[in-house]
Amino acid sequence: MKRTLLVAICLLATATAYAQTAKNDTWGKAPEARDDRYSNPKSKLYAGPDGWYNFGEVRAVVSNAAKTAYGFKGGFHRIMQTFTAVESGQNRVMTLNFGTDAPAVGTYQVSKTADPAQKKVELSFSDITKTEIRNWKGNNGAGTVTVSKVNGFLYVKCRNVLLQPDGIRQAEDLKNPMTIGFEGAISPE
Repeated sequence: MKRTLLVAICLLATATAYAQTAKNDTWGKAPEARDDRYSNPKSKLYAGPDGWYNFGEVRAVVSNAAKTAYGFKGGFHRIMQTFTAVESGQNRVMTLNFGTDAPAVGTYQVSKTADPAQKKVELSFSDITKTEIRNWKGNNGAGTVTVSKVNGFLYVKCRNVLLQPDGIRQAEDLKNPMTIGFEGAISPE
């Protein structure tokens, strides 16, 4: 009887661990397509690496009692050294400032100010959907942002970067740190 119970517990633990791993690993996974839009950069239908054609996904959670979550897939664009991911129809913006229009491939440290020579990037998130402006910004050493080139696309990715509240009129329950992740790509010019 003890042996059967032990086997059942091991199977349950293994199944639970497998389910959690599969559920959490959903970043950058393009859906299956009948054609080569995700795999052939020479195709007229090419949708960018993993389907991120001037598009990206933001996932963030505020460390408050309610665990306020932000998650959206939206446009990812470059505007004068600033890369922005914007939620369609909302005033929620994640901003990356590399200090240059063309960041070099590599890993950048999140910092209060951008410095391309030292591979430092400024990262912030703003929510202006209600009557308040809610801002969070990364401090020195709050995490890393990885920049790579995939088929000519600038591919940007970060996970678990800690942002601090930066708004002076921020609601009390949102004056807590935020953990943010992002993945997206910008097409070559």
